[in-house]
Amino acid sequence: MTRLPILFCLLLACALVRAEDIRGEYPFLKKGDVIALVGGEDIVAASEYGALEFFLTRALPDYHLKFRSLAWEGDTVFEQPRQLNFPTWEQQLEKIGATVVICQFGQMECLAGKKKLPEFIAAYEKLLVRFSGEGKRRIALLAPFGYEKPEPASLPDNTKADIGEYREAVENLGRNKHCLVIDYSTGLWSHTGSDRGVITRDGVHLKDGVPHDEFGFFVAFGTGISAANVSVPSGLVGDLSDASLRLGGACHAARSGGEGHELLQAIIAKNRLWFDYWRPQNWAFLNGDRITQPSSRDHRDPNVRWFPAEMEQFLPLIAAKEEEIWKLAAALK
Repeated sequence: MTRLPILFCLLLACALVRAEDIRGEYPFLKKGDVIALVGGEDIVAASEYGALEFFLTRALPDYHLKFRSLAWEGDTVFEQPRQLNFPTWEQQLEKIGATVVICQFGQMECLAGKKKLPEFIAAYEKLLVRFSGEGKRRIALLAPFGYEKPEPASLPDNTKADIGEYREAVENLGRNKHCLVIDYSTGLWSHTGSDRGVITRDGVHLKDGVPHDEFGFFVAFGTGISAANVSVPSGLVGDLSDASLRLGGACHAARSGGEGHELLQAIIAKNRLWFDYWRPQNWAFLNGDRITQPSSRDHRDPNVRWFPAEMEQFLPLIAAKEEEIWKLAAALK
């Protein structure tokens, strides 16, 4: 059985993941869910590292979950700039068939201080209306987790106090809007400043490697996966049963070539395919302002645009990877 490093065990022992699901006893995730990940740079990186997907897929292999990152560097509740003719949130969520949206905002917005908090919540509330699709999608809000040394040079003196108020406001918003609220900040920051060292590369964004694995671990537990009849404790992660140790250490071992390595690599490969399909570098030729260029047309028939049809060939590749992921996860159960 895979065991966690001693320091990670200590981290789990003092970590409390607060997850409030006002829908009662029903588990948050359901079989066949399509999970959209929304937010800024840390959520983009979460898809690249694949830890959250790894934990949830391994815990729920028969759920056949699908993950689609719609995150974009620099996104805030106030602005999500995209290229010309890029689909709206509603169009994107509808196209992928999203049933769940996991979103993280507030980390960067907090830099504006408490005076901007009402505007932040008002803008977030409007986004949630768009994400929910008139209530047909379940939403999980990840509370902003704060900053550490070295802090951004422009970080105001009172920001650490402000982040607590932003976190509380997000939790209240989630409760009022019938969302799941996941506050993983206690666990993620339990050993900041100790021998564990810093977990961000710039005081704001998570460092490569273990911090992203921990982030995925705590968010996965925050979804209440134990409610789905898997032998993993929810609530106080410090309940270090064999099941939680096995799941918690799995991503660390898999990334180092141990058990689950093939599963993690398949997840990363699938997410790369999805990124190249959803966010191609040559968007201007696909649906932007260069669709009339000869190079975006069939040389035999200029009325035919070859590029959109070619891009759709990514979809069977993604589907094949997902079948592989589910089989690999089932074999590890």
